Amino acid sequence: MSKKIGEKIRQIRILRRLSQENVAEEIGMSFGNFGKIERGEIEVNSSKLIEIAKVLKVTPADFFEEKLKPQVKENSPEYGYVSREELAAVSQVLQNLLKEFERLREELSAKKKVVKNMHTKKS
Repeated sequence: MSKKIGEKIRQIRILRRLSQENVAEEIGMSFGNFGKIERGEIEVNSSKLIEIAKVLKVTPADFFEEKLKPQVKENSPEYGYVSREELAAVSQVLQNLLKEFERLREELSAKKKVVKNMHTKKS
C-alpha cells in the first residue's frame, strides 16, 4: 500500500510541477525521507499525508484513487507556488517601480546639472 500511495504522491507532485525539495521543505521533512515516501520505502502517517495533500492541493483520498480526479490537471496554470494572476500582478508592480526609478533618476540628473551650473557661475 505504501508503494501505491508513494507513486500517487509522486505523480501528483510532478503534475503540479513541484520538486521533492519543495514539498519536503513545506511539510518540514528532509528531502531524503520524502523521497523514501514516494518510493514506498517508509510508511507515511495520516498527519503527514494531510500536509502533503495540502501542499499538492488535493485531498488525502486522492492518494488512494486509481485514476486522478479532474482537479489535478497536467497543464496546471500554476508556476510553483504562484498563480499566473499573481505572477502578472508582481510583474506589473515591478514595471511600475522601474518607471518610477527612471523618473527619479532623470529628476536627480536634472538637479545635478542645476547644482553644477550654479558652481560654474560662482567661479
